Amino acid sequence: MRIFLTILVAILIGGGATYAWMYYGGFAGEKGTSVAFVEAYGNYNEIASRVEALTSLPSTEGNTSRQELLSLLNSMLTETMDDAKREGLARIAFTHVDTIKKEIDAAQASQAKLYAVLQDFDNAARVFHGIELRTKAENIVALARKRAELSARITSILAETNDHTYAIVTRILGENGTLTQEHITAINDATKAAEERHVTLETLSKELAQKKDELDRAFSDFTKTAI
Repeated sequence: MRIFLTILVAILIGGGATYAWMYYGGFAGEKGTSVAFVEAYGNYNEIASRVEALTSLPSTEGNTSRQELLSLLNSMLTETMDDAKREGLARIAFTHVDTIKKEIDAAQASQAKLYAVLQDFDNAARVFHGIELRTKAENIVALARKRAELSARITSILAETNDHTYAIVTRILGENGTLTQEHITAINDATKAAEERHVTLETLSKELAQKKDELDRAFSDFTKTAI
């Protein structure tokens, strides 16, 4: 009855007031819905941040396995050495490739959890009755999905790069340390693709940082309006 009377008053005041009532979600506001949305954002952002931390780990300059692997690859592929020594270096390199793979696997597992949380976040945005808050909430969710897509693409490229490195190392091991001309040719042919992936990674990383900043601003604007 109270809600009916509130709507009736809005109608009697005029169409503009009715629109304002819808726009702002009712004269009493939507504090409970807003608080639930903020909590959903917190759950989402925690996992999104974890994904990005895991995603950046395999390619960061401070990653010991990455640095050791690059050094070993440089030695195996460019320096003159006997097959036994190259095979020994390849065995060490393999352990670093495996470590990086585990890091990428962890990022992909968290990425899957992120998509599940994003659905809950999306559901929380759909509960708003007011046009203003619902529009702001839906925009935040859209930005969050775009952020997730970028981190997923980065993880996918890292996995592809690691697969190629795995192929190089295991082939050397399979040929008992011999670096055949055929293998050298194959590696050279793959270099351009590797360089293109690196450029793409840099671009995606910048886009991800920009999208996160955009999302932070949108969420800050939402809380100023809703809470």
